[in-house]
Amino acid sequence: MTIRTVAVACLLGGGIGFAGAEIVYSGYDHSFSYAGFGDIHDAANQDRITDNVWITRSTSQGIFNIAQESSYQGTGSSGPSPIGTMWAFGTTADYDTLSYTTWASLHQASPPSLVNQAVVVYLEDDDIYIDLMFTSWSTGGGGGGFSYVRSNVPTPASGALLGLGGLIATRRRR
Repeated sequence: MTIRTVAVACLLGGGIGFAGAEIVYSGYDHSFSYAGFGDIHDAANQDRITDNVWITRSTSQGIFNIAQESSYQGTGSSGPSPIGTMWAFGTTADYDTLSYTTWASLHQASPPSLVNQAVVVYLEDDDIYIDLMFTSWSTGGGGGGFSYVRSNVPTPASGALLGLGGLIATRRRR
């Protein structure tokens, strides 16, 4: 795990503030696999990365964020699936220089082309960057199966910053 660009400021009244606190998790130490044909509402068929991002897939089409949308939206007007994410080719070693786009724009109508490609996923609501690599993608009646490896995101995702804030904010009043 790497935490970068953390600015801590003391506020009037003794509070602590964080600004520009991007969190970057690197590596491929968590795997997720969905065999297909399953109940997308079952937690076992969702990769719950944070409270805001739960990745799954129906029996066809693309992946979506069931925490924020009920089905795959494609590039629709309500927001391209998976909502709350942006994607780029590369690794988190270069997260701050990559060009991010939607998942649909990244794979250009060919999700299987992402298999064995290193990508970075930016979780917008959490301000977290993670490494991810698809290891399989079913097509042609495969029931929506897919799998990937990604960076492990501790639960809760913001725990590292909250712990740091609590440690720094502890002081004795006179």
